Amino acid sequence: MEAVARLRHYRGSAQKVRLVADLIRMKPVGRALATLRATPKGCSPDLKKLVESAVANAQQNGSGVDADALVVSRVLVDGAGRKPLQRNSMLRSVSNYKKRFARPRFMSGPQGRMWLVTRPFCHVTVVLSDDPAVRRKAGLTAEPARPAAKKKGGKVAAAVAKAAARPQAPKADAKPAKAEGAPKAPRTRKSAKAAEPAGGQE
Repeated sequence: MEAVARLRHYRGSAQKVRLVADLIRMKPVGRALATLRATPKGCSPDLKKLVESAVANAQQNGSGVDADALVVSRVLVDGAGRKPLQRNSMLRSVSNYKKRFARPRFMSGPQGRMWLVTRPFCHVTVVLSDDPAVRRKAGLTAEPARPAAKKKGGKVAAAVAKAAARPQAPKADAKPAKAEGAPKAPRTRKSAKAAEPAGGQE
């Protein structure tokens, strides 16, 4: 099964984005996300969101795909040409504090003209797969490791559990309970001297 996520017209040079894309190609999803999280490049957060989007695409519609079994099989970075930055579209995505950095750059031209400086753009495509051949090519086992199932108890364990759940019968030699309203007889203690017969007195 394959899952695809695409990022169109990304503001960045295809050559610079390929440097980060080469770090996550043919790696498990967990290791790829950890690599992007620790890579100090400007496009790393955007590629991390793209990989997470591909994982969400794989798990949608109740497909039951395990995210740990997915591998980044392909990462394609294609150039989208060069074009000047549009001021209106740029100002929507930045704060007032950064508006002066979002303005398009100008370059002087002949005869008093002014040209816009073009910026590079690219398209990024991420493909995730859990195919056994792709996992084997990435240096993993063909089948993902399954969680260990709980072992069923034997006959002895079942008999012990059944005996523990059995209600216990009341004991036969148990004394009958006394009524709460009945008065208690006072206890008398006989001293050892009183119990013995007086030998000197006859």
